Amino acid sequence: MEISIIGTGNVATHIAIALKENNIQVSHIFGRDENRLNSICQKVEAKAISSFSDLPKQLCIICISDDAIADVIPKIDADIPIAYTSGSVPISSLLERKNIGVFYPLQTFTKNKEVNFFEVPIFIESNNEYFTQNLFDLAWKISRTVNYATSEERAQLHLAAVFVNNFTNHIICLAQEYCEVEKIDFNHLRPLLDETISKIKHQSAFENQTGPAKRNDVRTIEIQERKLSGHAKEVYKVLTRSILNTYKNK
Repeated sequence: MEISIIGTGNVATHIAIALKENNIQVSHIFGRDENRLNSICQKVEAKAISSFSDLPKQLCIICISDDAIADVIPKIDADIPIAYTSGSVPISSLLERKNIGVFYPLQTFTKNKEVNFFEVPIFIESNNEYFTQNLFDLAWKISRTVNYATSEERAQLHLAAVFVNNFTNHIICLAQEYCEVEKIDFNHLRPLLDETISKIKHQSAFENQTGPAKRNDVRTIEIQERKLSGHAKEVYKVLTRSILNTYKNK
């Protein structure tokens, strides 16, 4: 089996490497950024292309931003089976074609940081049973957590992932900014962060919750609010109110 990839970002890079490591040849990669394109092609020994017409008639995985998917698909030969990696774009919203599907890895990918793809959940969907099975079989070669998911289920997973990853990361960013302003060493908080993540493996976040809002410690909350300003203060107030409401009368 040979596969083409459109995109040169983190998702494209990690998928290409995972495929190569499992003896699946990525033969062609399309990209606009010449430096990034050459870099990923060297890693997986693929041919760099800059025209959609150069895509061979084999499975093509599209690893680009959600907003660009609808614009790119019509430019690809209708006989080429395609699968895109978005968590939120429904198949019904895209141009109808013979074989179109989803190959959605539910993970955050970072440049130059290795990922054990066998632990990455991959969610599959397509517009026909035969192509769905093909995508499932491909995903199983690089992951041991492969599931079918409708567009609606995938969108729900993606939204949950925004809370788990994007919002959590932003809150940590706010904490780092606060530490920098107050000249606090953020490294002192790393063991706490590690323990917070570790605990979720053993019991629910609801059970793990601690802190002044959980205890309804109004005086501490007021003092902490006064120490904050701007976006950080707004986030603190919103999350505190949510925690208070969650544990009210519990």
